[in-house]
Amino acid sequence: MISRRTRAAALPLALTLPLVAGCAGGYADARRDALSPVRAEFDAADTDGDEALDREEVAAGMPKLLEVFAEVDTDGNGEMTAAELRSYLQWQRVLRLGPPRDGEDVRRRR
Repeated sequence: MISRRTRAAALPLALTLPLVAGCAGGYADARRDALSPVRAEFDAADTDGDEALDREEVAAGMPKLLEVFAEVDTDGNGEMTAAELRSYLQWQRVLRLGPPRDGEDVRRRR
């Protein structure tokens, strides 16, 4: 039999988990969406299958990104990962959209 104290302690966790799970799913979908237009190109350019592109792979498979390679490679290890590319693409979108106007609901911006 579960004590009243144990039930009281478990209640906040039981109520929080569905909320966290719902938020995580939305976040994962948003992360995937930022890269999805170029994911096939990224995967095709990754000739050695290590899930990262070095300068040669970028030059051969995604030459438009060669000039911004250093910006995308945020950790400076000489490779561009899908996570780094996703982050770069999201940041470029933020820069393109600019700051919100007074009273603007930024959730509706695309």
